[in-house]
Amino acid sequence: MSFEPTHTGRPTEFGDLSPFTLEQTEYRGRTDTPVRCFPVSLRGQVIGYLWASETEGAAGFRPRRGVGVVGFEAGGPWYKRLREARDAGFTAWEAVQLCVGDPEDPRGGHVPADTEALSLANYEAVLHLAAADPPPA
Repeated sequence: MSFEPTHTGRPTEFGDLSPFTLEQTEYRGRTDTPVRCFPVSLRGQVIGYLWASETEGAAGFRPRRGVGVVGFEAGGPWYKRLREARDAGFTAWEAVQLCVGDPEDPRGGHVPADTEALSLANYEAVLHLAAADPPPA
């Protein structure tokens, strides 16, 4: 028994796929452009970094190494807030700035109002910062 394909054409021969869209609904999760980020604290401990590009639609939360499930769970509230800000028409950097100074979320923590943004080369630098050994307590 041999297998006979029903279509032997190339993918471009399938016609218009216009009913399907690939609309971006969230900020991109990485960028090669410079980013600014804020340390996120929960009960006085830095658990991660909220970051964004000022020039591209890229933003996110990166948990800090060594905080375990707390850092992973903190991402949920941050990504929800970023999605809401994007839906409201804010740029990635504006969305992150809106979060500074808000009350502490019991899962996500907060960025205190007097926190200075760190300027980093790109998203890879955020990864390196988050992977660095935590400072001694």
